[in-house]
Amino acid sequence: MFISSLNIYIDSKLPNEQTIRDIELQIPLKIFSSDGKLIGEFGEQRRTALNFNEIPNHYVNAVLAAEDDNFFSHSGVSYSGLLRSLFRLAVSGQIQGGGSTITMQVAGNYLTSRDISLFRKVKDIFLAYRLEKTYSKEEIFEFYVNRIFFGNRAYGIAAASEVYYGRPLSDLNLAQWAMIAALPKAPSSINPLVNPKRALIRRNWILQRMLDLKHIHEEQFNIAIEAPISANYYGLVSEVEAPYVAEEVRRYMIQEYGLKAYSEGLEVYTTINSKFQNHASDALRSGLEDYDKRHGFREPENIFDLFPINFFQYSRAEKIDEAEETLNIESRDLEEKSDLSKVFQYLETFTENKERFLGVVTDNSKDLEVLTKYGNLIDIKWNEDLNWARPYISENRRGARPRSFLDILKPGDLVWLSKDSITKTISLTQIPEAQSALISIDPKSGSILASVGGYDFFLSKFNRVEQASPLLGSNFKPFLYAAAFSNGFTPSSLINDAPIIFEDEALEEKWRPRNASGKFYGPTRLREGLLQSRNLVSVRLLRELGVGKVRSFAEKFGFDKQRLPADLSLSLGTASLNPLSNAVAYSVFANEGKKVEPYLISKILDRSGKVLFEKIIQEPQQVIDPRIAFLINDILKEAAVRGTARKISELQRKDFAGKTGTTNEAESTWFTGYNDHIVTSVWVGFDQPKSLGDREFGSSIALPIWLNYKKQIIDEIPMSSVLPPEGLAIVKIDRDSGKLANEQTNKPMFEYFLEESIPN
Repeated sequence: MFISSLNIYIDSKLPNEQTIRDIELQIPLKIFSSDGKLIGEFGEQRRTALNFNEIPNHYVNAVLAAEDDNFFSHSGVSYSGLLRSLFRLAVSGQIQGGGSTITMQVAGNYLTSRDISLFRKVKDIFLAYRLEKTYSKEEIFEFYVNRIFFGNRAYGIAAASEVYYGRPLSDLNLAQWAMIAALPKAPSSINPLVNPKRALIRRNWILQRMLDLKHIHEEQFNIAIEAPISANYYGLVSEVEAPYVAEEVRRYMIQEYGLKAYSEGLEVYTTINSKFQNHASDALRSGLEDYDKRHGFREPENIFDLFPINFFQYSRAEKIDEAEETLNIESRDLEEKSDLSKVFQYLETFTENKERFLGVVTDNSKDLEVLTKYGNLIDIKWNEDLNWARPYISENRRGARPRSFLDILKPGDLVWLSKDSITKTISLTQIPEAQSALISIDPKSGSILASVGGYDFFLSKFNRVEQASPLLGSNFKPFLYAAAFSNGFTPSSLINDAPIIFEDEALEEKWRPRNASGKFYGPTRLREGLLQSRNLVSVRLLRELGVGKVRSFAEKFGFDKQRLPADLSLSLGTASLNPLSNAVAYSVFANEGKKVEPYLISKILDRSGKVLFEKIIQEPQQVIDPRIAFLINDILKEAAVRGTARKISELQRKDFAGKTGTTNEAESTWFTGYNDHIVTSVWVGFDQPKSLGDREFGSSIALPIWLNYKKQIIDEIPMSSVLPPEGLAIVKIDRDSGKLANEQTNKPMFEYFLEESIPN
C-alpha cells in the first residue's frame, strides 16, 4: 500500500514525457553594434539536430564508452551506478553526481531539474522508465546528443563539431569524436581550448575504454591515442568588447520579452560604435593599470595560509609528475586526495582570460617558477621592466626598488601573470583595485557611442556607468558658473581668491576651503576662476549667488534637487551623479543649451527580420539659454589650452572643451571633455571610497584615459563649427579689472557678454 501510494505521489510530480518532442531548436539572442558587429550572444545555440542514422558509429560508441556502455541493453536505470551513488551518500552524507544513465540524464536535464537531491534522483528513475516505454533507444540517444551542452555556447553534437573543428560531425576522425564525447562531463574545465592537458587525459581514457569494449581495434587505438589536439574555436566571436553593454541589453530584453528572448532569434542593434567601444575599453584598462603600477606591488595572498602543503620543496621533475598525477584524478574525487588537489580546485575559482592568468610561486631563488592551474610550470626571468614592483606601503608610499624576485615574492604566493599578445612574453602583473567608468554620447541625439562599466566585467559585473554615483568634485563647477551667468554675473566679474573661514549653519564645523595649489590669487575674473578651477572663487561665487538658485538651476541639467547639498560645499562638487547622467548634463553645453535623453537600443528584429521596435528620437528640450552654453564652452575650450585640461592640446584640435574634477582626498576623480559631436565622461576611484593618493588628480588619472581613447578615434570625430548665438556681444576689457578697456588699459583682451550684461 505504501509503495503504491509513493508511486502515485511521485508520478503526480513528473512532467509529461511527451513534451520532450516540443523542445524546439533555439536561436540565441544576438546583440550588435550600430555597424553590425557582434557584441554578445545569450541563450542556447542549436544549429542542427541530427537523426540517429546521421551520427557516425564511432561517435555513438565513444559516448557509450564515456557515459553509459550498457545503454542499449538496460531498461533506463543502471543499478550498479545507483549503488555507487548510494555508497558515496553513505560515506559523505551528501547526494553527489554520477550513477545516471543516458536516459536518466535526458530526464534530469530536460524534464525535471538540475539540482542534486535524493528526490530529483528518484524522479529521474521513474521518468527514465517512462521514457524507455515511450521512445526507442535511438530516439533517446538523439535527445541526449542533440541538446547537451559542449561548452563555448555549443549545444548539440552538430554545433560542437562546428565550434571546435569547423566541420560537420561526419568529417571528423576517431580522436576528434572521442574529444567531443569527453566534453559533456565538464565542458568548462575538461575543454581542449581552456585546459588541453585535462582534455587530452579524458579523451585518451575514452579511447582506452572503446578499445576495452572492443568498439575499436588496436591499430585504430594507436593512431588515435597519438593524435595531437586539433581543436580551435570556430564559433561566433564577439567583435566588440562591450560586456557591460551586452548585460544591460540582456536585462532589458528579459524584462520586455521574458525568457523567450533567449531562444526566439531576436536581434538587437545598439547605438554603440564598435571602433569607439574597443578603444574605450583598451584606454580604460591601460589607464587603471598605469595608476596601479605607479603605486607599487601589493603583497599577494599566500597559498600556505590556506593549505598546509610541502609540494614546493620538490624538485622540478617531481613537481611536474605530482601536478600531472593530480590533474588525472576525476574531479569528484579531488576532495579525497592531496592538498595539491585542493590548490588546483582553489585556482579554478578565479577568472582568467587570454591575456591574464593566475599561478602559484613554487621557486623564487633565482628566476621565478610558477605553477598554473593546468599543471604547467612557467619560468620568468627578472628584468628592468619589473622596477615598478616596489612594495606598496600606502597610497602615498612605496618601498625600495626590488632587485630580484626574492625582494617581493616567496613560495606559495598567488600571482597574476600577463601574456603579451604580440611577443608572447610572460611577465608579473596584478589586478588593479581602483575602478573606472567611461561613457560617450552624441549630444545631439542622445545615442550612446561607447560605454565601459569597469576594469573587467568578469571580475565585477557592477556597471559603474549607471549604477555608481560618485561625488563630482570640480566637474560640477561649470553648472555653478552657468547658473551665475544666468543671474547677472559675467565672465569678467571679479571674485576675490583669498583665504576665508566659513561658519555655515548647515556645516558641522568651521570650514577652510583652499585651492589645490595651496596658493591664493586675489581678485579673479570668473573666466579665469573656471578654467583654472579655483576653489575659493567657486565658494565665494556660490555664497554671493545663493545656494537655492544654484540647486534650482542644476535641475535643468538633470540633477535631482533633493539630492544636492544645501550648503556651500556644493561649490566644490559634493553633489553625486553617475557618469552617464554627467555626460548627459554636459551635453547641454555641447548642444546649444538643449538636453537629450540617452538611449542604447536603436532597433529590435525578430528571427525573420521583421522590425519589432525602432527608436524614435525625441526633439531635444531647450533647458538653458544657448548664449550661456556658448560662454561655458568658450571658457572650457580655453581650459584645454592653458587650464586644468591643457593635456587636450595633444590632440592638436581647438574644438574640444574639457573639465577635470577631483574631490577631497582624491577619493573621486573625473574628466569630461566634448565638442558638439561627442561628449565623453571618465571617472576613476574605488568602489568603497578611499584616497587615490595625495599626488593624484583628475588631470593625472581620468584625463589620460580620456586622451588615450580620443587619440585613437580623433579622425572619426568631425570638427565643431559652432558660431556665437544671437544676443552675444564681444567687448574689449581690462584683463586685471574686468572693466571696459580705455586708452590707459595696459592689458586689454576681448570677452563675450550677454547683450543685457555688458559692463558700464
